[in-house]
Amino acid sequence: MSHFSRPWALRASISSLLTLISLTVFVVWTTVAAAKPLHPDIALLDAQGENVLHSGQSVSTMQTCGQCHDTDYIAKHAFHVDLGLNSFGMSQEKWDGGLGYFGHWDPLSYRYLSRSGDELLDLSTSGWLMTRGDRVVGGGPATTSRKGSALLDVVPDATNPEASLLADDGSNLLWDWKASGTMEVNCFLCHIARPNLKARKQAIKDGSFGAANTATLEGLGIVERAPDGKDWNWNSAAFLATDLLDSQKLGIQDPTNENCAACHGLAHQGARGAPLQVSACDPSQPQTALTGQVISGQRMHLSGMNLADKNTLNRPWDIHAERQLKCTDCHHSRNNPAHARGVLSNRASKHLLYDPRTVDIGDYLIKPDHDFARGPGANSASKAGHDEMRRCTNCHDADASHASWLPYVQTHMSTVACESCHIPHQHAPAIASYDWTVLTANAEPVKTCRGIQGDPGDMRSLVDGFTPVLISREIGQDRATSLAPYNLITSFYWIYNDSKGNTRPVRLQDLQMAYFGNTNGPDRVYLASIMEVFDADKNGQLDAKELRIDSSAKETAVAGRLKALGLNNPRMDGQVQPFAINHGVARGKFALGDCTACHGDNSLVQQGMELAGFAPVLPHMAPRGNATPKGLVQRADNGSLSYQPVPMADGLYLFGANRIAWVDVVGLLAFFGTLLGVLGHALFRFLTGRKNLHAPLETHPVHMYDAYRRFWHWLQATSIVLLLATGIVIHRPDLFSLISFPAMVTLHNVLTVLLTVNAALSLFYHLATERMREYLPRPHGFIDDSILQAKYYISGIFKGEPHPFEKLPNDRMNPIQKLTYFGVLNGLLPLQIITGALMWGIQYQPDLAEMVGGLQVLAPLHTLLAWLFATFIVGHVYLTTTGLTPLEGIRAMVTGVEEVEDHEDS
Repeated sequence: MSHFSRPWALRASISSLLTLISLTVFVVWTTVAAAKPLHPDIALLDAQGENVLHSGQSVSTMQTCGQCHDTDYIAKHAFHVDLGLNSFGMSQEKWDGGLGYFGHWDPLSYRYLSRSGDELLDLSTSGWLMTRGDRVVGGGPATTSRKGSALLDVVPDATNPEASLLADDGSNLLWDWKASGTMEVNCFLCHIARPNLKARKQAIKDGSFGAANTATLEGLGIVERAPDGKDWNWNSAAFLATDLLDSQKLGIQDPTNENCAACHGLAHQGARGAPLQVSACDPSQPQTALTGQVISGQRMHLSGMNLADKNTLNRPWDIHAERQLKCTDCHHSRNNPAHARGVLSNRASKHLLYDPRTVDIGDYLIKPDHDFARGPGANSASKAGHDEMRRCTNCHDADASHASWLPYVQTHMSTVACESCHIPHQHAPAIASYDWTVLTANAEPVKTCRGIQGDPGDMRSLVDGFTPVLISREIGQDRATSLAPYNLITSFYWIYNDSKGNTRPVRLQDLQMAYFGNTNGPDRVYLASIMEVFDADKNGQLDAKELRIDSSAKETAVAGRLKALGLNNPRMDGQVQPFAINHGVARGKFALGDCTACHGDNSLVQQGMELAGFAPVLPHMAPRGNATPKGLVQRADNGSLSYQPVPMADGLYLFGANRIAWVDVVGLLAFFGTLLGVLGHALFRFLTGRKNLHAPLETHPVHMYDAYRRFWHWLQATSIVLLLATGIVIHRPDLFSLISFPAMVTLHNVLTVLLTVNAALSLFYHLATERMREYLPRPHGFIDDSILQAKYYISGIFKGEPHPFEKLPNDRMNPIQKLTYFGVLNGLLPLQIITGALMWGIQYQPDLAEMVGGLQVLAPLHTLLAWLFATFIVGHVYLTTTGLTPLEGIRAMVTGVEEVEDHEDS
């Protein structure tokens, strides 16, 4: 019998063959499917809706992408497009035209966007695009006037900042928008894999705004620059026979980190890329230059930078980048159904844990909202309510990861932003200051860069990074505040008043004329009048110490030159801008975990930041985003400038870091005053006792304290002493660095519970047995009895006289003791317990603590009461030595039996 004559073998062979055929078909099908792009082929249309192959005109993204997507909706729902155009004229600054990138004056790039009616033109709308348009996605102010009409309809006018251009010679040129074209929203910039940023930037710089989107496609084989260098020729061979463009040639995709980096700066490939190198403080990488943030998953010790202690930095630049997160994972489209969950806490329907009413995927593809999720106050021009970005707590459970070691988790989370501990140090340099009151030979400001030793342009310079300063920021609609890390950038500049009384920054052209007498680069040399006052060593060169306005003579010389140019009342001004640090997150192992880093004398919360090595004028703190700095900008005698946080101004009180001086002074005086008093009293007793020997007094034993009283007393005494000991560690952790701060906090809380329960049970006992009467001074004869007792302590005790009052089990205390214990048990102890409870409960019911002033009131009061308790204990312990023998009182509290003097009336 052959092998295939068996039925089971035949069936198995057929089954194997069918499986093989199925697998082959599946592999071929998936390969073909993978080769076919998700995005369909498209027709590239010009502004008139005609195919560019036929018209030869520049591509219109609004028409091209608008064939399937609602581009009008997208442009109207994108703050990257608006850039503050709709809020133009609403700025808090006296010369800002708007709150966003369009209109907000940036002292780093310096050029000022002129407003209608300005006496002098600096940046017109066209000039603004030519200088800053490489970071403008298009649309908004690139297509629309400030009044809302199309720029193409604006008539050339040398007096109109929207229809003119400042020439190199200072004259106003006419600007024809019909000739230059306008810059539509550039979808290619974010949605294709290889946009040509260099060609686009050059087209914008040349003023060819209408061709900027076309230039973005150069190098893809779709369009080529014409021989004249001005026009563009479409490559018909790249198109299909249907005049459609194969979408694979564009490489249409979801935005990647590299797309975002086109405007926002450095986004390194991480482990897959070459060793990371950062151009220190380079404005072309704005995010890194302004804050030191580096988006890279590469580990620091593998980078190409000369980092301090590089071999120990075995951590990625950003943990989220290492874990392959993209910018769009947090900054996603607000109506993207894939991101509908997890951000409901920020929506109007806060009662819903999950909302199934999400946008259908088909509707979303037509109308994707480009007001991307972002944090509140990230930019002053962001629209209200657009704060649906995922926060740390939307992905991480802070309670689960911190509860095992961090006391008061909720209090810390509500007071300190996660970044404050998880971005403890920036390992890349960042801009520190720009001084535009003087110009270098290259007509640039004097720049300083923090976090690097040496020339920022030299890759060999040692990069040691910097510690961010912690500043309060407002979060959410309730404007709750928390401390977050910031870099502070200081700028100095000249301002003047025009004939209309408007304050404006002095134009760069006017500064160049003041220092060099011209605006031409090759012929730029300092004027003789400038060299006369600035060149101190007369060597014909200006070094760093000379190129600063540190004397009235220098200030007068420059101001005089500006006045000669027709500028009224030229004077120096300055501002400090806070830039938030949110990226560069470190995992827990590398995060800040030492409690004394904040709860100590060198607290990071109180750590300042040097702003500039020299400040020609005291700057003001400029409003930016949701930062609410309340610290002090201080200038030292040597001209250096620094920012000093004032946590108390933010309503913060940090145990171990903040102390009210007079509270400690009063407490120390009371404690050591009492200690010195009892030591002196004891010494005098000892000396007089040896000199005046007396016959022993008649005594008899009395069962003075029952078991519960002794137990209650020693438990209370032990609790109070340990509370004072742990409290002093919490109050001054810098003096007890070897003792665990969190352990002391935990022990302090446990002892507080023990003390409170013991005090409550004692109160019940004394009320139930009517022994409370022992602690109540009786008004009748109280003053006379107190005077008699005081005379005994002052005089009689030194002469060996008997106590003036007999000590009985139901009347153990003399009048002064009754008054003291009445105050301690009915005032000092309850207040101490109440203030402690309110401070402990601030993480659960902060409103209760705020009703009495919060920690700023409770903590100093608690400290003062603790000093008084310590003072009371010193006096109390000493009084136990005034019995028949120095240790009789303590022995009686152990055994319950005390030897007391015989009184005639006993």
